Amino acid sequence: MVACVFIATRLGEGPALHTSERMTTTALPPIPPFGRPLRDPSDPALLAFKASSIGGALSVLDVAGAIRKGTWPRITFAVLIAIVSTSVMPIGFLLGWVGFLIVWELLLRIWLENKILLPIAARSQERGFVALAAIHFVGASAYTLFSAVAWSTNTALGMVVATAWVCGSANHAFVYFSSHRWMLLSCVVPLATCALIAPFTAAGFTTTAITGVMVLTGLMIAAGLFGYDRRVLLSLLAKHAAARLSAEQANAAKSQFLATMSHELRTPLNAVIGYAELIEEETAGAQEPLADDARKIRESAGQLLGAIDAILDLSKLETGSTALQRERVDAAIVLTQLRAAAAPLAARNNNTLRVSETTPLGEADIDHMRLHQALMQIVANAAKFTQNGEIRIAASRTSDGGRARLVFEITDTGIGISAEQQARIFEPFVQVEDHEARRYEGAGLGLTLVQRLARLMGGDVTCQSTPGIGSTFTLHVDAGPA
Repeated sequence: MVACVFIATRLGEGPALHTSERMTTTALPPIPPFGRPLRDPSDPALLAFKASSIGGALSVLDVAGAIRKGTWPRITFAVLIAIVSTSVMPIGFLLGWVGFLIVWELLLRIWLENKILLPIAARSQERGFVALAAIHFVGASAYTLFSAVAWSTNTALGMVVATAWVCGSANHAFVYFSSHRWMLLSCVVPLATCALIAPFTAAGFTTTAITGVMVLTGLMIAAGLFGYDRRVLLSLLAKHAAARLSAEQANAAKSQFLATMSHELRTPLNAVIGYAELIEEETAGAQEPLADDARKIRESAGQLLGAIDAILDLSKLETGSTALQRERVDAAIVLTQLRAAAAPLAARNNNTLRVSETTPLGEADIDHMRLHQALMQIVANAAKFTQNGEIRIAASRTSDGGRARLVFEITDTGIGISAEQQARIFEPFVQVEDHEARRYEGAGLGLTLVQRLARLMGGDVTCQSTPGIGSTFTLHVDAGPA
């Protein structure tokens, strides 16, 4: 331990770094209470892995904090293995060994890390790792001493215990410290020394001792291979996590861009629609060709505005910025307003609209505006793909698990949707007719918006359709306590 303090102290005497290269000294986390679960979202090791998955790196404080997290498991395992070994090893040695490990883990190592490691790590990460490795070397040597003494008993059980200890320690070293050479050496050097010397001290230069050296060395090599495999696996996981994070960031940026551009486009479009309405009103009758042109401008701008509104709403849903405004209302009002708003859409293609309330809807806790928006998207689709047919809207109220649900079935006698297309119609920008010569306009966002609004309202939307006969969309939403 004196050598450890000397090495760490000398490391702290190096030249000071430039001001921009200095690192803020941060206190290490305390040893967690005994019995606390190791899988903690604030675990330094877990946070370090998350940082590495997005291009970061393990800092010396991350590693030291992760080592502290395993304090109680190490002490507990040392006590248990000491109890098991009482039949082949001196009790006095076992008591002294366990006592030193407890003092080392709870007092000495903590003092060395706080008084020596932290100041050095604040100056240089590389020197901080060397200092941490020097401190860790003392503890690793103390732990390895057990396997050397166990092997020196020259008994079958003692050799088995020593071999198991070396195997477990080597796996631990290569799995957790293979990413930094100094930390790895601080664990491997004591183990390698034990593996090369302990068999000869117990049995002399014999075939048995040589075999023991070969076995222990082979176990350490196998542990190194296991550590390498783990690094490869973690590298793949980190790349996958980085790719996923990059895709999520790109998607969020896309949604933010769409929301921004939608706002920028809506203002001039509203002005175009407003001026087109004025021109249409002022020229109606007197200048009918000009009024007809203004009407075409107004309708085209209205269609474009509808697509932009859908993009804006969809981007808000993707970014999670859409909040429901639930109110206790008479649900029948939804049908009344839907009948008035849907009638002009149905009439465009000479369709008949029928709206019915199959069971009393009663009062419901709903976001009236969002529910109306979702229903209008479905009705608009039905009206667009149906000519000289019928559109039926049937509303009912059910209950499920103590919660009321409003169910709306919108049925049309339009072109229908094939089974293959039904599996994709709720995806963004997917059209029922996706070839270049398609007859129906639209951006393919309406049903995507309906599905996400339905799920936001605690429900969902489904489709049943037969090509050439028609389609039925069923929308159900949560309506509060039954």
